[in-house]
Amino acid sequence: MNLQNNILVTLLLSSVIVSGCSYSTTLSPPVDSRKIHFSATVPDDDLESLPLSAMYRSKKCTRTRTSGSGKSYEVPGFNSTKYPLSTTSTRNVTADIPVSGGGNCDWQLSNIKFEIKLKNSQAIDPEITKNHGFETVFITDNNAPQAFNGGYENHRGDFNKSLLLFPLISEDFLGGYEKIFWLIGESDMLTYRLSGSNNIHLTVNYEKNMMTHWTGVKEKKEGNSPVMTYPNGEIDPDPEIFPDYKKLVEMRDAMQKK
Repeated sequence: MNLQNNILVTLLLSSVIVSGCSYSTTLSPPVDSRKIHFSATVPDDDLESLPLSAMYRSKKCTRTRTSGSGKSYEVPGFNSTKYPLSTTSTRNVTADIPVSGGGNCDWQLSNIKFEIKLKNSQAIDPEITKNHGFETVFITDNNAPQAFNGGYENHRGDFNKSLLLFPLISEDFLGGYEKIFWLIGESDMLTYRLSGSNNIHLTVNYEKNMMTHWTGVKEKKEGNSPVMTYPNGEIDPDPEIFPDYKKLVEMRDAMQKK
């Protein structure tokens, strides 16, 4: 997992936005603008879908940035907006995203971010203080997206894939007690660079009964280390903060064969 990279990208984008001259961020998609149809199948008893976050860029309305040597240079402008997801049937949500944002700056779609999170963390454990969701990003141009962990998978044509998620609760004792919920995927986030895609569909599968627990040390002492307890009772005495995704998939497959 690499949340720091995501935060860094967000901060960099913010610094670009505020550093340039004022220009219109108004989106006015042409009536005949091509649209990307997004849909997702989500287990809505447990998870909720947040509004789609779409980032548009403009070569017409640029921003000025300054390099480490003090030299100024231009970058495309950034403009973000949210698109609510409509519920079309049980477990299915959808939205149509204009590729051309129009406006004086001729905004063009750059990337789309889809995020899901646990609907009610308190129902699992009332002591949970933070509820981290899972993000999937779809890039539609050649620019870095609004959230990025440094890698992406190329995809040509319409997109239709499944996403398998597992629950994790981590407990931290040092520096104040925290109990945090995480949705665990194959990586900290998934990123796809699309080409020629008019339709995006994501099927989310959530193994809610396969909870993993990470327990941190209560005091810094030689010999103390965190403990990871997997759904089958297996204990990792010196783990990373996030579980081994491949191991979770293997456990799920083994349980399904019983």
